[in-house]
Amino acid sequence: KRDNVEPKQLRYWTFFTAVSQIFGILMVFFTGYWNATWNGGYTWGPNVLYPNGSIALHTHDHHYHGTFMTVGLVFMQGEAILVYRLLRHENKAFSKTIHAIFHGLTFLLFITGLAHIIQSKNNQDVPRHFYTAHSWVGLMVMIAFILQYVAGFVNFAYPKTSPAVRKWFISQHRVYGLVIFGVSVAQALMGISQDLWIIIIGQRYSGFGLCYSYFECAGGQGIIFNLNVLFIIFYAVSVVCLATSPKYAREKTLDES
Repeated sequence: KRDNVEPKQLRYWTFFTAVSQIFGILMVFFTGYWNATWNGGYTWGPNVLYPNGSIALHTHDHHYHGTFMTVGLVFMQGEAILVYRLLRHENKAFSKTIHAIFHGLTFLLFITGLAHIIQSKNNQDVPRHFYTAHSWVGLMVMIAFILQYVAGFVNFAYPKTSPAVRKWFISQHRVYGLVIFGVSVAQALMGISQDLWIIIIGQRYSGFGLCYSYFECAGGQGIIFNLNVLFIIFYAVSVVCLATSPKYAREKTLDES
């Protein structure tokens, strides 16, 4: 009976996985496009100045921060979560290695993004660091991610714990991984919302705050901004659904038997 049911389930799996990857690719695209086309984009050199001569709150480093954090904490972390199910027929050790690599890339992008936002704040007239809820949640995510990564490495890579401990830990590892991913997504959306609030209520960069309210921004920037948010949500939901559905659970490979 299982032989008749599994192929149908896997056909759905292939379809939903493809949709999830499309969401992820579009999320990365719109994140990059948005940060590349507003407020100076990905450029080096003098900071953007307002008419009164003060430095804009969003310096060039700010664009790199948003991109690295979204690609790292949302996309790379999401792919790491899906690896075991995406590589469902591959050797478990190989899947484990790819899982660790994706998380390693997540960490590198996180640190790079953090360095850029610190530099961005240092370029302000009056540097201020870690005073928003967004920054506090970000630090919590970083600490939780590092602890999760170290615990996973010690339990499953080196030196490894006993089979009984690993059996208990794996369920905790999965739950905490999804929680960290969920908070990371919320953190990304908090950052984007904070950006929008600053633009509309605060500095009104190049009139974006006004044109956004009427969908009249040049180049469709307001629409690009909204699509970026939507695809972050779509991708995150698809990852959680695919990773938690028992229908799509990974079958044991020969090296696990």
